[in-house]
Amino acid sequence: MKKCPSCERTYPDTELFCETDGTALVGAEPAFAQGRAGAASEAATECPVCGGKAQPGEVICNFCGARLIADESAAPTAASLPKPPARPPVTITPRGSAPTMRGSEMSSQRLTGQMQQDEEQEEGGRGIGSLIGYLIAAVIALGGGAWLALHLNSSGTRQAAQASPAAVTTAAPAPAGPIVALASSIAVQSSDTSSLAARSPDAARKVFDDHKPALIDAYTHALSSDSTISDGMIVRVVAQPSDGTISSASVRTSTNPNPSLDAAVVNEMMHWSFPATTGGSVNFDYPIIFAQNAANQAALESQLKAKLASLNAAEPPEYASAPAPSAAASEAAGPPPGGAPSLAATAAGAETPAAPPPLAVMPSTPIAAATPHHRPRRREVARPKPTPTLQQRVKEAFLANPKLRRVDCYTTGGTVTIFGKVFDDNDKALAQRTAGRVPGVTNVINSITTDMSDWAARQSQIAQQLYNAGLTNVTIKVIGHDAYLGGTVKSDSDKDRAVTITESAAAVHVRTNLITVEPGRVFGF
Repeated sequence: MKKCPSCERTYPDTELFCETDGTALVGAEPAFAQGRAGAASEAATECPVCGGKAQPGEVICNFCGARLIADESAAPTAASLPKPPARPPVTITPRGSAPTMRGSEMSSQRLTGQMQQDEEQEEGGRGIGSLIGYLIAAVIALGGGAWLALHLNSSGTRQAAQASPAAVTTAAPAPAGPIVALASSIAVQSSDTSSLAARSPDAARKVFDDHKPALIDAYTHALSSDSTISDGMIVRVVAQPSDGTISSASVRTSTNPNPSLDAAVVNEMMHWSFPATTGGSVNFDYPIIFAQNAANQAALESQLKAKLASLNAAEPPEYASAPAPSAAASEAAGPPPGGAPSLAATAAGAETPAAPPPLAVMPSTPIAAATPHHRPRRREVARPKPTPTLQQRVKEAFLANPKLRRVDCYTTGGTVTIFGKVFDDNDKALAQRTAGRVPGVTNVINSITTDMSDWAARQSQIAQQLYNAGLTNVTIKVIGHDAYLGGTVKSDSDKDRAVTITESAAAVHVRTNLITVEPGRVFGF
């Protein structure tokens, strides 16, 4: 058996060093041999560490290995041996408590803790240094950003001051709802050659922008009656030099001819006005797009460009206004033969009496007293009845027939375009024959729609919806705004569903529901 000379702990002969403090082990006699002489007379010894009872003569506790009594003989031996380096004290806990950590393990943990503490101190130092560096970089970045913003602001201000107002463009938001705009790929044309600013294409575009809301209202009103209307048209207006008013307006060509929309647009543009200038009248051609969305606008503009390329200058306009002749033009024509007053002067009731000749007063001859006399009564001339225009005569022919009272028209030379609505195709042909019989009509363009065609379109739309819903045996008949259902279904819920689908597919009301319920057969019986 061996023991540690430092802590007196015993080990087997195979061990070389003390596991507690690393001291080299030395040979030792058994503990019971040291107190063999006075074993009978000594009392039992109590361990001061764990409280265990040791036999008389024992110097090492059998429970915890602590030394029981001082060994004087071992002192010289222990003193003569070289002392190991100082080790941290080991706390020996009593039996039954938490296990005691060995000195080597405690040393390694203390070394590890010291290294971790040093690393934390180094990281703390680096963290403070990094934070200070970040703050300095942020201050530098803020200062550089402020300088750059001031530089760009001053440069932008100088450029805006040097740029002309026409060069500054603002991105307009995408319009919502109906679109009324000038075509981007077709320029506004002006017949003025004097380079006057008031008659330039830029001035024409400004006039369009000023009156654009009225055109949007007219287009919106047209969509309320027909939601499929979309058109691109070339509209020509003639501006007078004296006061800038519009003397005439016409639709030269359009992608989808629509008489009601043409009339509304021309009527609105007749109220436009340009600045007054000198010179003659000026023609302006406006390429106007009436679209429901941006995709439709691009397609209409492409179609209008193709129509304009094939337009002949001598071709009559598609729709033209017919203003009454002005009084100035009638006066310029002169009075009719025989000294009768002109028609315009007679209608206005204007009379221009001749100025009396000046009286010559002779100083030597007395003036005789004027004798009273009666002026002869002027004979009243019967005013001639104005001759009705071709458009008025065609409208009178339509009003004379009750079936054609919803038909209207406009004329371009001898060509009459009729539009509106009648009951069926027979009435549509009747309207064309009626217009063709009016004297002066050379050609009739029939744009009339029928009630029967509208009903058929609604009926086809509802039938398609019923078929898509699986109600293939249901029949539908539409007359006006009334719908009549028939056929068979398999349940009452399908019968009610057919009514719901019919009234939601078109603007109709189910007047009669003759659908019968026939439940499906089971096992073929």
